[in-house]
Amino acid sequence: MSDVTEKRIERTVVWLDAGLVPRMDGWLKADNCKNRSEFINKALRFYMGYLGTEDNTAYLSKAILTAIQGTLDDNNNRLCRILFKCAVELNMMCHTIAAHFRTDPIHTRELRSFAVDEVKRTNGQVSFESAVHQQRRIEPEDEWPRSY
Repeated sequence: MSDVTEKRIERTVVWLDAGLVPRMDGWLKADNCKNRSEFINKALRFYMGYLGTEDNTAYLSKAILTAIQGTLDDNNNRLCRILFKCAVELNMMCHTIAAHFRTDPIHTRELRSFAVDEVKRTNGQVSFESAVHQQRRIEPEDEWPRSY
């Protein structure tokens, strides 16, 4: 006996609406089907699977919808809090820079590039306090040109 399982194929006649045949032919390649028979087999298996679960659809849909909605609400609240904290940090930084430093547009672009790199490197975990600590570690020769 061989390892290959033989499929029993039965020939049957199927009558289809004339508009379905060209549509089906258009989906053959997208569904990796060699011919119409394979496509119809896949479609029937899918539809029969759908029919087999139809009795539970109303209950499962509501339960899944409730669970997903709860998760989305929690994530939305968490993201709102994080964005608020980021906006506060950004506001503090902008006012500090505007009040204490005079920079020209070239140095502003360099600072933006530095900030983008730091946010990427720290995965966004940057705070005003850590920036103050880092600025205190910079030696005078490492300072941004004309930043004071």
